[in-house]
Amino acid sequence: MLWANIIHSINDIWPSIQVIFEQTELVKVATKTIQKLKEDLGDQPEDANQLIQFLNSRNRHELNELGVEEGTEAIIKFKRVLSKRNLMINLEKKCHNMQVNIDKFMEKFQILRDKGLPSPMVINDKLMTQLDYVDKLNKLSKE
Repeated sequence: MLWANIIHSINDIWPSIQVIFEQTELVKVATKTIQKLKEDLGDQPEDANQLIQFLNSRNRHELNELGVEEGTEAIIKFKRVLSKRNLMINLEKKCHNMQVNIDKFMEKFQILRDKGLPSPMVINDKLMTQLDYVDKLNKLSKE
């Protein structure tokens, strides 16, 4: 009876388990992308801020004397760098929030695993199918 209830509960929460493991993979991919963006951007965002402030503080005549023919185009170019940085920061925040929720779910799931519920994982941290997991639970219930 206990195993029947466990199997029924697993069937109910399996979509959540799948979502958590999909989110885990997405966070891994996003973290690699964020790291690459950080490396690509380097100090460009700080430099861009300073250059935008400099260009905005000069009039057209002063910019022409410095050899800057079109300050607006330069500012737009620098703002693209800042936009990339802002997108990266937003992605980083989203990944952090997702990871916090993943960790909370996994802590609760670990309590069940500590009490004997088998892991739903197979080789290389891949999630087994719901049917395979229920079969595994059925075999345990008969032992």
